[in-house]
Amino acid sequence: MIQENKNKNLFKKVQNFIFANYKQIVISLVILLILFIGYQTYNYFKIQDIKNSSISFFDIILENQNDLSNLENLIDDDNIFSILSKLKLIQKNIENKNFSYANELYKELIFSSNLDDLYKTSIATNASYTMINASFEENTKNYLNDISSYINNISDELDGYFSIKKELEYLLIVSEIDLNKSEYNNNSKVLDKYNEIFNSSLVSDSIKERVKKIHEFQLYK
Repeated sequence: MIQENKNKNLFKKVQNFIFANYKQIVISLVILLILFIGYQTYNYFKIQDIKNSSISFFDIILENQNDLSNLENLIDDDNIFSILSKLKLIQKNIENKNFSYANELYKELIFSSNLDDLYKTSIATNASYTMINASFEENTKNYLNDISSYINNISDELDGYFSIKKELEYLLIVSEIDLNKSEYNNNSKVLDKYNEIFNSSLVSDSIKERVKKIHEFQLYK
């Protein structure tokens, strides 16, 4: 009997609360319904957008490997195929020695995309090596600041990239010396970086060997 009275009192309290606040409750339910419908609509169009980008991407790739200019239409889409289109355009422009445009695409990917650290690090590493090579091919210092930024975007949290990052830091200094036609032997910055690499137990032997060969070449060239 006591339990029954408690249940009745609880039901009465709930009923009174609903009657007293029914307007707010109805408004809240309507808002939740609108948000739910909006979210479902957004997801639908997002999925459709990804599907359309996917179809366009593969059609362009399969139709003509030599002319990928139509990928330009996909690079502003906010999905994975925008990233893939930029990477494909970078590859094609590097093959065509159009390093300046490839560099702009690298910057868009590394600095504008919400990429996972692993992907950003991988792209930044590739960009660093590519643009160091481009600097020598074009005999220009125009890319050096960008290369420095790319190297800074190689994550220190990823152990597999530690050695690579140190090598790139060394290569960048060497590039600056060569492009400025400075003396390698008298440059304390590059010698300090060389010693840092060889005194580090974290740098791989293969990287040390490559750096050593470049160091010896620079000393005796």
